[in-house]
Amino acid sequence: MSFPVRDHADLTVGIQRMRSSGVLADADEVERAMVVTIVSELATNIVKYAGRGMIRVARAVQPDGIDVDIWAEDSGPGIADTERALKDHFTTGTSLGLGLPGVRRMADRFSIESTPGAGTRVHARRRIAGRRGEPAARAPRRTSRYQGPAELSTPLWDIGLRSRPVPGQHDGGDLALAVAVDDGVLLAMIDASGHGAFAKAAAEQVRARLEHADGSDLPRLMQSCHESLRESRGAAIGLLFVSGTDRTIRYIGVGNTGAARVAGTPWRPISKDGVLGQRLPTPFEQSANLSRGDLIVMWTDGVAGLPGALTVRDAFRPAQELADEIVAVRGRSHDDAGCIVLRWEP
Repeated sequence: MSFPVRDHADLTVGIQRMRSSGVLADADEVERAMVVTIVSELATNIVKYAGRGMIRVARAVQPDGIDVDIWAEDSGPGIADTERALKDHFTTGTSLGLGLPGVRRMADRFSIESTPGAGTRVHARRRIAGRRGEPAARAPRRTSRYQGPAELSTPLWDIGLRSRPVPGQHDGGDLALAVAVDDGVLLAMIDASGHGAFAKAAAEQVRARLEHADGSDLPRLMQSCHESLRESRGAAIGLLFVSGTDRTIRYIGVGNTGAARVAGTPWRPISKDGVLGQRLPTPFEQSANLSRGDLIVMWTDGVAGLPGALTVRDAFRPAQELADEIVAVRGRSHDDAGCIVLRWEP
Protein backbone atom coordinates (compact mmCIF):
# COMPACT_ATOMS: atom_id res chain seq x y z
CA MET A 1 0.00 0.00 0.00
CA SER A 2 1.08 3.59 -0.55
CA PHE A 3 -0.04 7.08 0.36
CA PRO A 4 1.01 10.65 -0.48
CA VAL A 5 2.52 12.86 2.20
CA ARG A 6 1.97 16.60 2.10
CA ASP A 7 1.20 17.36 5.73
CA HIS A 8 0.66 15.65 9.07
CA ALA A 9 -2.97 14.97 8.24
CA ASP A 10 -1.82 12.76 5.34
CA LEU A 11 0.44 10.91 7.75
CA THR A 12 -2.41 10.24 10.18
CA VAL A 13 -4.67 8.92 7.43
CA GLY A 14 -1.84 6.84 5.94
CA ILE A 15 -1.03 5.15 9.24
CA GLN A 16 -4.71 4.33 9.76
CA ARG A 17 -4.84 2.75 6.28
CA MET A 18 -1.66 0.80 6.96
CA ARG A 19 -3.02 -0.58 10.25
CA SER A 20 -6.19 -1.83 8.54
CA SER A 21 -4.56 -3.08 5.34
CA GLY A 22 -3.27 -6.36 6.74
CA VAL A 23 0.38 -5.50 6.08
CA LEU A 24 1.03 -5.80 9.82
CA ALA A 25 -0.90 -9.04 10.31
CA ASP A 26 0.92 -11.49 12.63
CA ALA A 27 2.94 -8.67 14.23
CA ASP A 28 2.78 -8.20 17.99
CA GLU A 29 2.17 -4.79 19.53
CA VAL A 30 5.87 -4.07 19.87
CA GLU A 31 6.58 -4.69 16.17
CA ARG A 32 3.47 -2.78 15.09
CA ALA A 33 4.66 0.21 17.09
CA MET A 34 8.16 -0.05 15.61
CA VAL A 35 6.87 -0.03 12.03
CA VAL A 36 4.50 2.86 12.74
CA THR A 37 7.39 4.81 14.30
CA ILE A 38 9.59 4.24 11.23
CA VAL A 39 6.82 5.39 8.89
CA SER A 40 6.08 8.41 11.09
CA GLU A 41 9.73 9.50 11.22
CA LEU A 42 10.22 9.16 7.45
CA ALA A 43 6.97 10.95 6.62
CA THR A 44 7.78 13.75 9.05
CA ASN A 45 11.11 14.26 7.30
CA ILE A 46 9.31 14.54 3.96
CA VAL A 47 6.92 17.20 5.29
CA LYS A 48 9.70 19.10 7.04
CA TYR A 49 12.34 19.13 4.30
CA ALA A 50 10.70 18.31 0.95
CA GLY A 51 7.12 19.53 1.33
CA ARG A 52 5.59 16.50 -0.34
CA GLY A 53 6.43 12.92 -1.25
CA MET A 54 5.24 9.32 -1.09
CA ILE A 55 5.37 6.47 1.43
CA ARG A 56 5.14 2.87 0.21
CA VAL A 57 4.78 -0.13 2.52
CA ALA A 58 4.99 -3.79 1.46
CA ARG A 59 4.76 -7.10 3.29
CA ALA A 60 7.32 -9.80 2.41
CA VAL A 61 6.76 -13.37 3.61
CA GLN A 62 10.12 -15.15 3.96
CA PRO A 63 10.82 -18.85 4.72
CA ASP A 64 11.84 -17.96 8.28
CA GLY A 65 9.62 -14.97 9.03
CA ILE A 66 7.76 -11.89 7.79
CA ASP A 67 9.34 -8.56 6.88
CA VAL A 68 7.81 -5.16 6.21
CA ASP A 69 9.55 -2.88 3.71
CA ILE A 70 9.05 0.89 3.89
CA TRP A 71 10.12 3.32 1.18
CA ALA A 72 10.02 7.11 1.54
CA GLU A 73 10.48 9.08 -1.67
CA ASP A 74 10.46 12.79 -2.44
CA SER A 75 11.64 15.25 -5.09
CA GLY A 76 12.84 17.85 -2.62
CA PRO A 77 16.21 19.57 -2.20
CA GLY A 78 18.04 16.35 -1.35
CA ILE A 79 20.82 15.81 1.16
CA ALA A 80 24.34 16.97 0.34
CA ASP A 81 26.07 14.72 2.90
CA THR A 82 24.05 11.60 3.77
CA GLU A 83 26.74 10.22 6.13
CA ARG A 84 26.61 13.36 8.21
CA ALA A 85 22.81 13.34 8.17
CA LEU A 86 22.87 9.86 9.72
CA LYS A 87 24.80 11.06 12.76
CA ASP A 88 22.87 11.77 15.95
CA HIS A 89 22.21 15.47 16.63
CA PHE A 90 22.92 16.57 13.06
CA THR A 91 20.07 18.61 11.62
CA THR A 92 19.47 21.32 9.04
CA GLY A 93 16.19 22.23 10.74
CA THR A 94 15.11 22.94 14.29
CA SER A 95 14.64 19.35 15.53
CA LEU A 96 17.15 17.16 17.39
CA GLY A 97 18.10 15.54 14.10
CA LEU A 98 17.29 12.03 15.38
CA GLY A 99 14.86 10.95 12.64
CA LEU A 100 17.15 9.15 10.19
CA PRO A 101 19.57 7.79 12.83
CA GLY A 102 16.60 6.50 14.80
CA VAL A 103 15.10 4.81 11.75
CA ARG A 104 18.43 3.16 10.93
CA ARG A 105 18.68 1.75 14.46
CA MET A 106 15.13 0.38 14.39
CA ALA A 107 15.49 -1.18 10.96
CA ASP A 108 16.99 -4.57 10.12
CA ARG A 109 17.99 -3.19 6.71
CA PHE A 110 18.44 0.49 5.84
CA SER A 111 19.60 2.43 2.78
CA ILE A 112 19.42 6.01 1.57
CA GLU A 113 19.97 7.59 -1.84
CA SER A 114 19.92 11.35 -2.24
CA THR A 115 20.99 13.83 -4.90
CA PRO A 116 21.09 17.56 -4.13
CA GLY A 117 18.28 19.20 -6.05
CA ALA A 118 16.75 15.89 -7.13
CA GLY A 119 15.24 14.39 -3.99
CA THR A 120 15.77 11.52 -1.55
CA ARG A 121 14.81 7.84 -1.40
CA VAL A 122 15.01 5.92 1.87
CA HIS A 123 14.37 2.20 2.34
CA ALA A 124 13.90 0.51 5.73
CA ARG A 125 13.05 -3.12 6.44
CA ARG A 126 11.77 -4.39 9.79
CA ARG A 127 11.12 -8.03 10.67
CA ILE A 128 7.68 -8.31 12.31
CA ALA A 129 7.46 -12.09 12.84
CA GLY A 130 10.08 -14.80 13.19
CA ARG A 131 12.54 -12.37 14.79
CA ARG A 132 14.27 -15.21 16.59
CA GLY A 133 15.49 -16.35 13.20
CA GLU A 134 18.19 -14.58 11.25
CA PRO A 135 17.13 -11.15 9.90
CA ALA A 136 18.32 -10.36 6.41
CA ALA A 137 20.82 -7.61 7.14
CA ARG A 138 21.66 -8.06 10.80
CA ALA A 139 24.01 -10.48 12.49
CA PRO A 140 22.15 -13.54 13.78
CA ARG A 141 20.33 -12.58 16.91
CA ARG A 142 21.98 -14.21 19.88
CA THR A 143 19.75 -16.19 22.18
CA SER A 144 20.10 -15.34 25.84
CA ARG A 145 22.19 -17.99 27.62
CA TYR A 146 20.58 -17.19 30.94
CA GLN A 147 17.93 -14.93 32.41
CA GLY A 148 16.92 -13.52 35.75
CA PRO A 149 18.88 -11.54 38.36
CA ALA A 150 22.51 -10.97 37.41
CA GLU A 151 25.54 -11.68 39.55
CA LEU A 152 26.51 -8.32 41.00
CA SER A 153 30.16 -9.18 41.59
CA THR A 154 32.13 -10.99 38.85
CA PRO A 155 35.67 -10.77 37.43
CA LEU A 156 34.28 -8.28 34.89
CA TRP A 157 32.16 -5.94 36.98
CA ASP A 158 31.05 -4.84 40.44
CA ILE A 159 27.47 -3.57 40.63
CA GLY A 160 25.58 -1.80 43.40
CA LEU A 161 21.79 -1.35 43.41
CA ARG A 162 19.84 0.86 45.82
CA SER A 163 16.36 2.38 45.85
CA ARG A 164 14.01 3.59 48.56
CA PRO A 165 10.54 5.17 48.79
CA VAL A 166 9.96 8.74 49.88
CA PRO A 167 10.64 8.92 53.64
CA GLY A 168 7.54 8.01 55.61
CA GLN A 169 6.09 5.63 53.01
CA HIS A 170 6.44 1.87 52.75
CA ASP A 171 6.18 1.58 48.95
CA GLY A 172 7.84 3.56 46.19
CA GLY A 173 8.13 3.70 42.43
CA ASP A 174 11.92 3.86 42.06
CA LEU A 175 13.50 0.49 41.27
CA ALA A 176 17.08 -0.52 40.41
CA LEU A 177 17.44 -3.77 38.48
CA ALA A 178 20.23 -5.96 37.05
CA VAL A 179 19.29 -8.78 34.66
CA ALA A 180 21.64 -11.34 33.12
CA VAL A 181 21.08 -11.51 29.36
CA ASP A 182 23.10 -12.38 26.26
CA ASP A 183 26.82 -12.04 27.07
CA GLY A 184 26.45 -9.40 29.76
CA VAL A 185 24.13 -7.58 32.12
CA LEU A 186 21.16 -5.28 31.55
CA LEU A 187 20.87 -2.46 34.10
CA ALA A 188 17.52 -0.70 34.48
CA MET A 189 16.82 2.47 36.47
CA ILE A 190 13.04 2.82 36.81
CA ASP A 191 11.12 5.81 38.15
CA ALA A 192 7.36 5.19 38.06
CA SER A 193 5.24 8.35 38.23
CA GLY A 194 3.82 9.21 41.64
CA HIS A 195 4.47 7.51 44.96
CA GLY A 196 3.16 4.68 47.08
CA ALA A 197 1.53 1.41 46.12
CA PHE A 198 0.38 2.46 42.64
CA ALA A 199 3.87 3.61 41.67
CA LYS A 200 5.37 0.40 43.05
CA ALA A 201 2.90 -1.69 41.03
CA ALA A 202 3.93 0.11 37.83
CA ALA A 203 7.63 -0.41 38.58
CA GLU A 204 7.00 -4.11 39.23
CA GLN A 205 5.27 -4.41 35.84
CA VAL A 206 8.46 -3.18 34.22
CA ARG A 207 10.56 -5.53 36.34
CA ALA A 208 8.45 -8.48 35.13
CA ARG A 209 9.02 -7.53 31.48
CA LEU A 210 12.75 -7.03 31.83
CA GLU A 211 13.41 -10.16 33.88
CA HIS A 212 12.01 -12.14 30.93
CA ALA A 213 13.99 -10.23 28.31
CA ASP A 214 14.96 -12.44 25.36
CA GLY A 215 17.93 -10.33 24.31
CA SER A 216 19.72 -7.00 24.63
CA ASP A 217 17.88 -5.10 21.85
CA LEU A 218 17.38 -1.87 23.83
CA PRO A 219 14.82 -0.17 21.51
CA ARG A 220 12.70 -3.33 21.58
CA LEU A 221 12.98 -3.60 25.36
CA MET A 222 11.99 0.04 25.80
CA GLN A 223 8.97 -0.50 23.55
CA SER A 224 8.01 -3.55 25.62
CA CYS A 225 8.23 -1.49 28.83
CA HIS A 226 6.08 1.18 27.18
CA GLU A 227 3.40 -1.37 26.35
CA SER A 228 3.44 -2.80 29.88
CA LEU A 229 2.68 0.65 31.35
CA ARG A 230 -0.33 1.52 29.16
CA GLU A 231 -2.82 1.41 32.07
CA SER A 232 -0.57 3.24 34.54
CA ARG A 233 0.52 6.82 35.10
CA GLY A 234 3.72 5.95 33.28
CA ALA A 235 7.40 5.94 34.17
CA ALA A 236 10.84 7.23 33.31
CA ILE A 237 13.34 4.48 32.49
CA GLY A 238 17.04 4.28 31.73
CA LEU A 239 18.38 1.02 30.22
CA LEU A 240 22.09 0.25 29.99
CA PHE A 241 23.52 -2.97 28.55
CA VAL A 242 27.06 -3.99 29.50
CA SER A 243 28.63 -6.42 27.02
CA GLY A 244 31.16 -8.77 28.55
CA THR A 245 32.39 -9.84 25.11
CA ASP A 246 32.67 -6.51 23.28
CA ARG A 247 33.56 -4.52 26.42
CA THR A 248 31.07 -1.86 25.47
CA ILE A 249 28.03 -0.19 27.00
CA ARG A 250 24.82 0.86 25.25
CA TYR A 251 22.23 3.22 26.75
CA ILE A 252 18.68 4.39 26.05
CA GLY A 253 16.82 6.68 28.43
CA VAL A 254 13.34 8.19 28.45
CA GLY A 255 12.25 10.76 31.01
CA ASN A 256 13.97 12.06 34.12
CA THR A 257 16.64 9.40 34.60
CA GLY A 258 20.35 10.07 34.20
CA ALA A 259 23.57 8.20 33.49
CA ALA A 260 27.23 9.15 33.32
CA ARG A 261 30.75 7.78 33.41
CA VAL A 262 32.36 9.58 36.35
CA ALA A 263 35.75 7.82 36.28
CA GLY A 264 37.40 7.23 32.91
CA THR A 265 36.76 9.01 29.62
CA PRO A 266 33.84 11.42 30.19
CA TRP A 267 30.56 10.08 28.80
CA ARG A 268 27.13 11.53 29.53
CA PRO A 269 24.34 9.97 27.43
CA ILE A 270 21.05 11.83 27.26
CA SER A 271 17.57 10.63 28.16
CA LYS A 272 14.92 11.87 25.72
CA ASP A 273 11.76 13.63 26.88
CA GLY A 274 8.79 11.31 27.23
CA VAL A 275 6.77 9.15 29.59
CA LEU A 276 6.76 5.38 29.10
CA GLY A 277 3.14 4.20 28.88
CA GLN A 278 1.97 7.54 27.47
CA ARG A 279 4.47 8.99 25.01
CA LEU A 280 7.46 7.05 23.70
CA PRO A 281 9.96 9.11 21.66
CA THR A 282 12.08 7.67 18.87
CA PRO A 283 14.63 5.34 20.48
CA PHE A 284 18.03 7.02 20.81
CA GLU A 285 20.76 4.48 21.57
CA GLN A 286 24.18 5.75 22.62
CA SER A 287 27.30 3.64 23.15
CA ALA A 288 30.84 3.77 24.49
CA ASN A 289 33.83 1.48 24.99
CA LEU A 290 34.81 0.33 28.47
CA SER A 291 38.25 0.61 30.06
CA ARG A 292 39.66 -0.76 33.29
CA GLY A 293 38.49 1.21 36.33
CA ASP A 294 35.54 2.91 34.63
CA LEU A 295 32.79 3.95 37.04
CA ILE A 296 29.27 4.31 35.59
CA VAL A 297 26.37 5.72 37.61
CA MET A 298 22.63 5.73 36.81
CA TRP A 299 20.07 7.62 38.90
CA THR A 300 16.51 8.94 39.14
CA ASP A 301 15.58 12.57 39.76
CA GLY A 302 15.04 11.69 43.41
CA VAL A 303 18.85 11.88 43.75
CA ALA A 304 20.47 15.32 43.78
CA GLY A 305 23.94 16.43 42.72
CA LEU A 306 24.94 13.68 40.29
CA PRO A 307 27.25 13.19 38.54
CA GLY A 308 29.25 16.16 39.82
CA ALA A 309 29.24 14.92 43.42
CA LEU A 310 31.45 11.94 42.54
CA THR A 311 35.20 11.91 41.94
CA VAL A 312 37.76 9.52 40.49
CA ARG A 313 38.58 8.36 44.03
CA ASP A 314 35.09 6.86 44.30
CA ALA A 315 36.03 4.39 41.55
CA PHE A 316 38.02 2.39 44.10
CA ARG A 317 35.13 1.92 46.54
CA PRO A 318 32.80 -1.12 46.53
CA ALA A 319 29.89 -0.42 44.19
CA GLN A 320 27.20 -1.39 46.70
CA GLU A 321 28.73 0.81 49.40
CA LEU A 322 28.78 3.74 47.00
CA ALA A 323 25.18 3.18 45.83
CA ASP A 324 23.98 2.99 49.45
CA GLU A 325 25.75 6.22 50.32
CA ILE A 326 24.48 8.11 47.26
CA VAL A 327 20.85 7.35 48.05
CA ALA A 328 21.24 7.91 51.80
CA VAL A 329 23.08 11.23 51.48
CA ARG A 330 21.73 12.66 48.23
CA GLY A 331 18.21 11.22 48.12
CA ARG A 332 15.64 14.02 48.18
CA SER A 333 13.41 14.09 51.25
CA HIS A 334 10.23 14.61 49.19
CA ASP A 335 10.75 11.95 46.52
CA ASP A 336 11.53 8.29 45.91
CA ALA A 337 15.21 7.78 45.08
CA GLY A 338 17.21 5.19 43.18
CA CYS A 339 20.78 4.65 42.02
CA ILE A 340 22.93 2.05 40.21
CA VAL A 341 26.71 1.97 40.35
CA LEU A 342 28.81 -0.12 37.94
CA ARG A 343 32.59 -0.47 38.19
CA TRP A 344 34.29 -2.19 35.25
CA GLU A 345 36.96 -4.46 36.68
CA PRO A 346 39.25 -5.98 33.95
